[in-house]
Amino acid sequence: MSDFELIHRPAIGTTSMRGSDDFTMKVLPEGTLIHILGKPGGEDLAGPLQTLFGAEPSRVRDFGPGQWLVVKDEAISHVDLQSVLVRLGSQAFAVDQTHGRIRIEVSGQAVTSVLAKGTAVDFEALAIGQSAMTMFGHISVHLTRCASDRYELVVLRGFAQSLWDEIADMSVDLR
Repeated sequence: MSDFELIHRPAIGTTSMRGSDDFTMKVLPEGTLIHILGKPGGEDLAGPLQTLFGAEPSRVRDFGPGQWLVVKDEAISHVDLQSVLVRLGSQAFAVDQTHGRIRIEVSGQAVTSVLAKGTAVDFEALAIGQSAMTMFGHISVHLTRCASDRYELVVLRGFAQSLWDEIADMSVDLR
């Protein structure tokens, strides 16, 4: 037990912003974010991960070659996570990113117009459920298309407020 009390502070000062009926941005629950790293040259673990964590759309996302990001709105206990990962055996390693990254949802009819101001992702080619690593200015972002007009952005906690402010500025002409 420590003499210091931990104080949880939100990474972003506001939890939602509505630029117009065409664009909305909100902070999503911290829930669970697990970075899964497969063995180099190993098998594709997307299927087994969906079996272990659930097959809901956008639950298991590509994070890079042999890497996946498992995303849940609900928190998962350390004990439950360990019991799930035991079933993966030596096929992969897991790194809990829950407290180190923030999820932001952006949606609306103008969402791709707003996002295109900050990144060079080809939104027409990005299918629903597909992810891409990209840069918004100097900020690295994991972007997932969750629906035709809804995206989820995963960003390091320390850059979350800057990304929020940048996207809010990009949507200013919609207000």
